[in-house]
Amino acid sequence: MRTSERTDKTLERLIDGAQETFAERGYGAANIHEICARAQVGIGTFYSHFDHKRQLLQRVFVERAVLLSSTLTADDLLDHERLVACLRRANDDPVAAGLLRAWYEAVLNEPEIARFHADWRPSTLEVLAATIAEAQQRSPRDGRRHDPALVSWVMATLSREIAIHDRTGAPDTDALARLFEALIFTPLRTI
Repeated sequence: MRTSERTDKTLERLIDGAQETFAERGYGAANIHEICARAQVGIGTFYSHFDHKRQLLQRVFVERAVLLSSTLTADDLLDHERLVACLRRANDDPVAAGLLRAWYEAVLNEPEIARFHADWRPSTLEVLAATIAEAQQRSPRDGRRHDPALVSWVMATLSREIAIHDRTGAPDTDALARLFEALIFTPLRTI
């Protein structure tokens, strides 16, 4: 195995260990020693890739947290039962929720993460907006609708809030799906 392949595999293990640790313990309680133990790498390996755990969290968040969320298709948005199933799968993913909680904890406590968060525009919102636009075009309902970019932002924000807040019981995914459908497909009123 080449050195670059070994380095890539080691970095992947480090990111895997960080993902598990941040998701379970949050940002503040996670420590480099536990992350390295889970990844089966030494502390020096961590410092050869990152200067601080906030850099590792940023890498994990950008590469993993956004990808862990369910990707919706236009077909999912056009079929209520499929949309509910996607929302339930996303709700049942403790890693995604844990990473989101760790991220927002770091946003509050780490100025560098807060600056990055304020400036970062995830491509997943653009993909979701394109999916919403496709579903709107395929929908038999007439009329001008909300801007897909705005709807994608609202959907992501609501989904994030559900994921990061501790709650008793599962959220009503059917009601959430109906809210998303109303945002996507209800025609705007003309004034």
